[in-house]
Amino acid sequence: MAQSSEPTERIGILGGSFNPVHLAHLLVAQEAWYRLDISRVLFIPAAKNPLKHSPPVQATGAQRLKMLKLACAQDSRFTVVDSEIKRGGKSYAIDTLRALAKRYRGAELYLLLGADAALTLPKWKDIESFRDLCRVVLWNRPGSADLAGGVPDELAALGLRYEFMQIPPLQLSSSEIRRRVRQGKPVRYFVPDAVAEFIHQPSLYLTP
Repeated sequence: MAQSSEPTERIGILGGSFNPVHLAHLLVAQEAWYRLDISRVLFIPAAKNPLKHSPPVQATGAQRLKMLKLACAQDSRFTVVDSEIKRGGKSYAIDTLRALAKRYRGAELYLLLGADAALTLPKWKDIESFRDLCRVVLWNRPGSADLAGGVPDELAALGLRYEFMQIPPLQLSSSEIRRRVRQGKPVRYFVPDAVAEFIHQPSLYLTP
């Protein structure tokens, strides 16, 4: 009698600037782990997002990477991957997906995207190749388009494999945290304690 094959490992991918990482990022990763039966979530900070202008006040790639490692240090479900920071230049998701597909052969990759980022997918490099490399998991963010009822025509036309994930609505953003730091307001409970301490030690986000 033929034996059943081992179940395919499911790996979540959460990319972004993480400038800085905050609790909503960790919540998204946890919900993906719980709802999609994902074995681990990879946090991958971008060296430079080709579709975004850099904010006037920001941390270096090394500082953003350090904050992510501090945030994920106590959670074995989360792994920080520094490949895009090491590669430098503009960070294209397709390059990272292809590298991960080789590294985790046989695993099923889940690309985790908020609704605001998902609406930019038609502009992404080699987007037509994503269908063979990953599933795209979408969730709504406060103030962004509501994708719970289905993706708009311009996303459906891409032919990608979509799933929707409902998460608790947390209105947190990295830009708001940077603004609070500049205004001298506390950021504890917006970010993990270790990240808050790291931000204040070198006085991040105070000056351009």
